[in-house]
Amino acid sequence: MPTRLRYLRRPRLKEPVLVAGLPGIANVGKLALEYLVHKLAAEKFLELYSDYFPEWVIQDEGLVSPLKVDFFHCRPEGLKQDMILVTADAQAATSTGQYALTDDLLDVAARHGVKVVGSMAAYVVSAEERRVYGVVGAASDASLIKVLSQSGVRLLNNGVIVGMNGMIPVMASRRGMRGFCLLGVTEGGVLDAGAAAAVLRSLATVLNFKLELKDLEQQAKKLAKLTPPAPVPEINIGAEEEPSYIR
Repeated sequence: MPTRLRYLRRPRLKEPVLVAGLPGIANVGKLALEYLVHKLAAEKFLELYSDYFPEWVIQDEGLVSPLKVDFFHCRPEGLKQDMILVTADAQAATSTGQYALTDDLLDVAARHGVKVVGSMAAYVVSAEERRVYGVVGAASDASLIKVLSQSGVRLLNNGVIVGMNGMIPVMASRRGMRGFCLLGVTEGGVLDAGAAAAVLRSLATVLNFKLELKDLEQQAKKLAKLTPPAPVPEINIGAEEEPSYIR
């Protein structure tokens, strides 16, 4: 069986919004999500194991464990509904696996009554372009596009979003949910705390909750020790003949 769920508890959630951040370029989404879990004291309630993950195990001081998706819940200050936070040790290893694992994740969202799904990812630019761009984004419907724009998010007008961080909000829209993606501009690398912080500021504005980012740098150092290799190489967007790729 390719997917297995392990419930640690079964919380009663009020109209939860789901926010996901999985590993990707500069781990922007992953770091942003891990910081939310830390800062909002979110409680893990579910683990999802899948055969679609790469053939790795995670080790910490000699203790090994399989790759998984972690689901947390919390109620941020200022938000009148619950929030489900989702992250993972890796993305699925193949395009088929990414579709399947995204579906599995959204099955959980539907089971808990989620109506709005957001994700966080990276938008790769040059050093010069980074001074111009803030956070960029896209959404599945006109009303959410308006919210993003009013929140100071620059709307994408070209390129594609690669991987599950982009697929989650789009595939959510096929299920009658509304989806959006916020992307922090980065030059790439292993970990970009500045891009993660920018995305989190935009997320707090879009969803209208309070969030302080004072200790994000410290959390970034902790995450760097646990980050496995990226499942795919970064894509160079400098050549004119190639489309712009975001992850």
